[in-house]
Amino acid sequence: MSLLTLFLLAFVGAITPGPDILLVMRNTLLFGFMQGVKILSGIASGWIVYLAVLYFGFGYLFNGKIAQIALSTLGAIYLAYIAFMLFKKSATHIDIPDSNLQNNNSQVSQDSNTLKDKPDTYLKALIINLSNPKAILFFSVIVAPFIESSPLISLSVLFCGLSSAFFSVILLATFFRNLICDRVFHIIDKICSILFACFSILLLYHAYDIFMS
Repeated sequence: MSLLTLFLLAFVGAITPGPDILLVMRNTLLFGFMQGVKILSGIASGWIVYLAVLYFGFGYLFNGKIAQIALSTLGAIYLAYIAFMLFKKSATHIDIPDSNLQNNNSQVSQDSNTLKDKPDTYLKALIINLSNPKAILFFSVIVAPFIESSPLISLSVLFCGLSSAFFSVILLATFFRNLICDRVFHIIDKICSILFACFSILLLYHAYDIFMS
């Protein structure tokens, strides 16, 4: 029962609104299933770092005041940068073709492949995850009590719960992607830029609140 509770805790915690799930959903909607998986691999690498810290008993490293202020500040700056880049992007940069459409041309397909193969997507996802106070709080405070007995099994169940949640979002976004026109893709980018900016402000407030406490 405790392992089932841990799985459900990980699943629900993963799908609650945050920069990680937003980044996965946006990239899957705009670029397809494989891009969503690529982003997830970066986020999952961050999970592995947190799980390793918990497994070896170094959870206190993320609970320190200086560490949380530094991570929150860096995360806020990076999210603000992403928000700015998304907001200034023109509609022509996100004209993503679907393989099932009949009116694709080779030039647009080539541009789409270039977008899909961005080398910074994995690193971007990793940085966002490691600088996310929600993830730090989730792993160091909420999850830690569940892994005192059988830590390896508990951490494996935790990883499966997190992965299941993100894969569910990727599959849903992949399905709905075929129902969205290019103009909506452009609107999605603008909405995501606003949400990333909000997350950035929240991170700065989090850092300020810790500093003043």
